Amino acid sequence: MEGLLRRLSSDGSEAENALRVVAFFDRLVETRGGLEELVRSSARLVGAPAGFVGEGRQRNWAFDTRGREMADEIAEGALRQIVSSEVGPIGTVWIVKAPENASLADLIVERMALSANIILSRLDTPAVTDHPPALLELFARNTSLEERASHLESLGFRREWSVRVLIASASGKKSPVNEAVQQWAHSVGVRCTGTQLDDGFEIALVHDHGDLSVDRLPNWPFLAAFGSRTSALEAHDSRETARQAIKLTSATLGPRVVDYETIGPLSHLAALSPVQASTTRLVRQLVFLSQSDSGSGELLALDMFCRYRSLRAASAALNLHHSSLAHRLKNVEKKLQVDLTDSPTVFMLTVALQLYRIADWA
Repeated sequence: MEGLLRRLSSDGSEAENALRVVAFFDRLVETRGGLEELVRSSARLVGAPAGFVGEGRQRNWAFDTRGREMADEIAEGALRQIVSSEVGPIGTVWIVKAPENASLADLIVERMALSANIILSRLDTPAVTDHPPALLELFARNTSLEERASHLESLGFRREWSVRVLIASASGKKSPVNEAVQQWAHSVGVRCTGTQLDDGFEIALVHDHGDLSVDRLPNWPFLAAFGSRTSALEAHDSRETARQAIKLTSATLGPRVVDYETIGPLSHLAALSPVQASTTRLVRQLVFLSQSDSGSGELLALDMFCRYRSLRAASAALNLHHSSLAHRLKNVEKKLQVDLTDSPTVFMLTVALQLYRIADWA
């Protein structure tokens, strides 16, 4: 604040820029932006690389002037400021001081640190909001907009936010889903409700503030899917797309986690019911193959080969010698009576394997 007062008393244009910087970070905190959004936005604001390095390197982000992710090491010669809590340092924010931002660089890195402290303090408090009726009733299509807005408020969400619905299916009496989801939300700096049971799935609402990365999906032991990005008031749409997308996951073939925003044309297949997906003759053959003693390994070999269209690439992905993979594929050719050197056949098998994943949810 002393620095801001000095600027206000010395230079009108610089004071105006300083006030804009303060307002920018205040707005970011007010809208409950996450750490990743803070760093990316700061880099674009300052016109120079910026980053955050957490203690123990549990959370690290760095972005260039165009908001593209870069190596998260602190740049040489960068201005830096430690972010502290009552128990001690919790991280460091940094920016590269360039000629065009030199006059405001100190203020910007200071506001970054203050904002990061607030964001991290929110994450360190229980972000789980256990309001089962509010979460489940939010998805009911017969509720009014005002009722949905009220449910969102009780969940700690705003009606103007964008959200994703996350659904997961876990086996076993004690589900690890909620704990894993909360750890993930904590690590990426997003607000997330606690999971609740919803028609056989565990479901949660996630705040997508624009920087929720779809390139680094969580490595969870259970099957899960992120729905489409929607308005918080239309969260039921994201719930429906999440329920479709999860049918493209598989515990045996993978992937275990999918994002509806990235599946492209497969969304048309995902809209099929498991019964519809199982009506194709080739899919029924795959189901029959999977039930044999060696079927699961052969099916996985086929899926990898169709995915990579290369024996060596598929064997590397499976950590299997290429001769062993070739042997499995020969067995598949005999059992399914197909030719894996024929491109149209491989394409048909690729589609059939996706349908097999869906049919397996019957």
